[in-house]
This record gives sequence, structure tokens and C-alpha cells, in this order.
Amino acid sequence: MMPVFTVASATEQTTIDSAEQAQQPKLKEAQNNDQELSPIQVTASRLATGSNDSVRAVTVVTREDIKHKPNALLPDLLRNETGVYIQQTTPGQGIPIIRGLKGSQNLHLIDGMRLNTAFFRNAPNQYFALVDPFMTSQIEVVRGPGSVLYGGDALGGVVNVITHTPDFVGSNWQSTGQLAGIYNSADEQWLSHINIDSGNENVATTLGLSYQDIGHRTTGSGETIPFTAYNARAANNKWLYQVNDEHRLIFDMQYLRQPATPRVDDLVAGFGQTEPDSQLFLFRPNERYFAHLNYQSTQSTGWFDSADWHLAWQKIVDGRLKQALNSESVSTEQNGSELFGLQVDFDKAFGHNGQWVYGFEAYQDTISSAKQKTKNGITVDVESRFPDQSKMQHWAIFADYHHRLGLHELSAGGRYSDYNIDLNNPQINDDVLKLSDITWQLGWLYQLSDADRLFANLSRGFRPPNIFDLGQVGDRPNNRFNVVNANVKPESVHTLDVGFKHAGNGWQAETVLFVSDYNDVIASTLTGETTASGQDIVQSQNIGEVRLWGIEAQYNRYFNDGGHLYAHLTYTYGEQTDADQDEPADRIPPAFGVLGYHWPLSGALTWRQQVRYATNQDRLSGRDVRDARINPLGTGGFVVYDSHLTWQVGLQTTMRVGIENLFDKKYREHASGLDAAGRNYHVSVFYEF
Repeated sequence: MMPVFTVASATEQTTIDSAEQAQQPKLKEAQNNDQELSPIQVTASRLATGSNDSVRAVTVVTREDIKHKPNALLPDLLRNETGVYIQQTTPGQGIPIIRGLKGSQNLHLIDGMRLNTAFFRNAPNQYFALVDPFMTSQIEVVRGPGSVLYGGDALGGVVNVITHTPDFVGSNWQSTGQLAGIYNSADEQWLSHINIDSGNENVATTLGLSYQDIGHRTTGSGETIPFTAYNARAANNKWLYQVNDEHRLIFDMQYLRQPATPRVDDLVAGFGQTEPDSQLFLFRPNERYFAHLNYQSTQSTGWFDSADWHLAWQKIVDGRLKQALNSESVSTEQNGSELFGLQVDFDKAFGHNGQWVYGFEAYQDTISSAKQKTKNGITVDVESRFPDQSKMQHWAIFADYHHRLGLHELSAGGRYSDYNIDLNNPQINDDVLKLSDITWQLGWLYQLSDADRLFANLSRGFRPPNIFDLGQVGDRPNNRFNVVNANVKPESVHTLDVGFKHAGNGWQAETVLFVSDYNDVIASTLTGETTASGQDIVQSQNIGEVRLWGIEAQYNRYFNDGGHLYAHLTYTYGEQTDADQDEPADRIPPAFGVLGYHWPLSGALTWRQQVRYATNQDRLSGRDVRDARINPLGTGGFVVYDSHLTWQVGLQTTMRVGIENLFDKKYREHASGLDAAGRNYHVSVFYEF
């Protein structure tokens, strides 16, 4: 059989699950067993393609997968996935680490639009957790640089969160919905959610509301960690208007608020500390607002077969309330990012074997920042964390071409990006910083058989310094104080992937080897100076080069009785070179993975058992050793056993009970700011109506 060359457009987005009818009409026929082996994804090429036929390494978390995940935070939905390691500095936050890179070194998208802001840290941060996990239909992770299709920040990879879109058949007005209640004992978690879909085949809407009440965490040693309680509330509303068979509009609004989330690693003494940095540290509040208008056309013209237009607005509020230990002064901060984005992409078949994807995007992010200090009842304005009304603007054009040649598929793409960064402070930089860059990718996919593929790709990623890198001023954890450096250069990475994929005959597998050369790495660096109060002065600097290599492997076996055996392993090795010495790279995860089995006991009962594991990580950089979140002797490995029983109570109600960390293991995920939860009793109920 010749390889199938997919010509579906990005406007057709993703096949999600049978309940949602895959979001897009053209892909409904793909709901079959093959999709379970090779789920449809769009992020790797902006074309709807089975993951087995993508030239990139892709991790897909489907709607079915999400049903079996913890979902207090969006990052939880990526936990235990191939190539993705989750770091959590404090409850209420979490980030994915992809191929050893984190924060702004990875690009985070919501329905294809940027979540990354101009004050996104190139380190653990809280912003990815400001998206409601309950509205998620699918998550797609492209492992490796994605700068050709998605621009700056996509060094380690691209994470695209696809939200639920209502879908109905017929002209009669219909309504469906879901109620969910979840309890987890180890964090005293109470989660609740309701969503209602209404409409017909022409007009449809969904409304979702969520509430989280998180208590104090109990670890495997029986210790209760203070300052871990927080709550959150979220809402989302999406409207779909099907103009006709070739045109449709989608309008989406999202909101999430964490009123007051403690930063536990700043409030509890860490490794190498006899006392904590602060007696008070709250993110108060952290909020995200999002509005998104999407116009999709599949009416073919001489220039394109389909077109996808996006206009989006996002506002992130990062408020803080802090009081240093033994200090009478309390500081309050009001930081905000207001991001506007326009994005257009097209696809066009070229002859019988070629396919173009091309487009344009433009974004502007304006940062607002203010800070006050209060002492003895007197409040004064002080220097803000970021330059107030600083701006980061960029525009780009890109094109990516795929060509089928016998059993081979070849791809090549390029992107031109132009950035203007205005720090709005003549004392820092009296000129607008102008940067431009060209990124590219080359790919090859070879069909060995109907089910087997070999692939390789070589790509270049790029990250311009943002306002966090260039202009941040203020306190940092571990008794540090950050100062400005307006001379930071962009980062870049070259990555080579070589891999094998299989999807067929009841099983799926993938093995990928990668090597990355990461240059002009931006990191927080000690200057050797101290403040008058004794804090170490640090600033963002280009510290040199990091070489990363690793292996990502996964295996899924589906049995005729409905059983599912799954396993994966990810290993990353990083070495850093700067002017002084060679040493291990920062925050590289240990080898980690999962082994599990989904066992259908009857038509109504299924039992899911899994073992999560990680090895020791004692290859630490100098910055790791100084980080109070990391044991200077290294982070210990762990093996944790989980067991869940799911009961389908009739057609409308699903109950799930289970025990996680059954043997009450005390452990910490590497570089996280607190120990993981101990033995956890889980109960959840989902009611469909």
C-alpha cells in the first residue's frame, strides 16, 4: 500500500472522541480502531494527520486518556506522558519539561494561539496552570523545535491544548451536559465542574464552570506541608456558527482565577536553608482572561484549499503579596500582560503529491507593572518588577512544503521572524531593540510497511530574549536580587531526530533518538555582588552552550477483550559549556516512565493499574546545587503504584475509585519545590445528561 498523504487542513483541527464527533465534520469517518493506534493531530504540521504519519515526534493525550488522569491542574494531564516531565514549584502551578527545556523555552498554545507572554520566565512558572483542565479535549505535544510553524520560544517543543467544541447533528435544538465531582484525600482536594452543550447542526454553544478547593498536602512520610492550600474558579463559553458546508465561525471566552496561592518553597525552608526566605508570599491574584475568534473556510480558491483565520486577546494578571522573613515591610505587586494576536494559515495541494502550508502572524504584548511597599502604615511606590508599559511586538511569515515521492515523504519549511522590544525606560535602553531571525526544518518519512515508518528531521529553533530576560528587577528565591541586563542575545537550538513508528495489528510503538545543540543559553547568573541587605545580585546572561541528547520510547498493546498494556521510557542527558567549565546542564529530569494495564473486568467494570518510576538524578549543575528546591546530593528515584476501578453505572453515571501511591512512598519529582503527595484515596463521579 502507498503511504496516505493527508491533505486535510488545520481548520479541520483534531479528531477527539466519538462523543464530540471530533470537532470537525470532515474527520468523523476517522472514528475507528486505527485512530486509537494513531490519533489524529494537527500541531506537528498544521495538517490533520495521524500521529504515525507525522515526520515529527508527537505525544497525543486524547479525551479517553484524560478520563484516567488527575485534573486539578492542566499540567497534570501531561504527567506520565512520553517525553514530558512535570515540575511543580508549588501547588497551583506546574510546567512541562520537554527534552530538558522548560518555561519560555517551550511554546504553549491554547487552540493554536500563544499562551507565552513577554514576562514568561525561562524557568518554572505558574502561567500554564491558568487554563481549566476540565474544558480540554486533547493535548498535542510536538517534541523538538517548532519555530518554523509557531515562531519564537519553541526550542524544546510545542504544547497545544485543544478545547472542547460542541457538535450536533440535525436541525432540532438539543442539549447535553456533564456534572463532575472529584475528591482526593492527600491534598484534601474537592473539584467540581458542570458543562452544558446546546444547539443544532448550525448553531451550538458550550458553557463550563469549575471550582477547586485544595487543602494541605500530606506526603509519604505522613508530614503535612503548610502553605499548600488554595482555591480556583474557572468559566468558559464557546459559540459555533456553521454558515454553510464550507464556512464556519467559532468564538471562545475563557477565564480562570486563583485568588491567593502561596509559594510554598519560599515559605518553607528548603535544602541548604535553616529558615525560609519569606514569612508571607502569595500570588494574589493570578488570573487569565482569553477571547478568541476563529473563521474557517474550506472553499477552495486558486491560492488555497482551506484557510484558518484567528484573532485573539489574552490578559494575564500576576499579582503578588510578599513579606521577607524578619521584615516589617510588606510589598504588593500588580503585574499584567495584555497580548493581541492575529494569525492566518492556508494549505494548498500542489499536484497529486505535494502540499503547501503557509501563513502570517503578528502579536503585540504590553506589560503593565507597579509595586508598593508598606511599613508602619505608610505605603510608597517603589521600582516595579518589569518596566511599566514595555512592549514586545513581532510579525512573521512562514511556509512548509510536504512532497510524497514513492514510499518517501519529504518536507522542508522556513520562517522569517521580526521582533521589536521596547523597554520604555531610557535609563535601561533608549532605543527599541530590533531582532530578526530565520528558522528552518527538513524532514523525511519512509513507509516500511502499512504499519511501520522510519523518520528523521533536522530543525532550528529560536527564542528572542523577552522582557523578563531583559528588564526584570526585584527579589528572587534563595536570597537573590535580579538586576537589568539589556544586552542579552537570542537563544537558538539545532536538533536532529531519528526514529521508528508502528501503528497496526493491535499495537503501537515509537522510539526516537534526539540530539540538540543549544546556543547562547539565557540563565540567571550570579554577578558576584550583593545588595545592602545581603542578597546575592543576579541577572540574565548568555552563559554558553548546552548539548542535549536522549531517547523517548513508548509501547501500547490493545487486546481483543478491551485490555490495554502501555509503557514508556524517557531519558535525557545534558552537558553545559561556558567560559569557566563544563558541567551538567540545569534541571535535567532523571530517566522516567510508566508501566500499566487497563483490564476490563466486565462490561461495566474496568481496573487500571500502573507503576510510575524515575531513577536518581545526581548530575547537578552549580545552579542546581544552589537551588533550595533540589537536594545538593541529588534527587532520589522512586517507584509508585496506582490502582483505579471504574464503574459504568448505567448509561449516564460513571464512578471512579482508586488508591494512588499505594505504598505511601515519600519522594520528590526532580526540581519541584515540595514533596509529592503520599497515599491518596480518589473518588470521582461523572453524570451525563
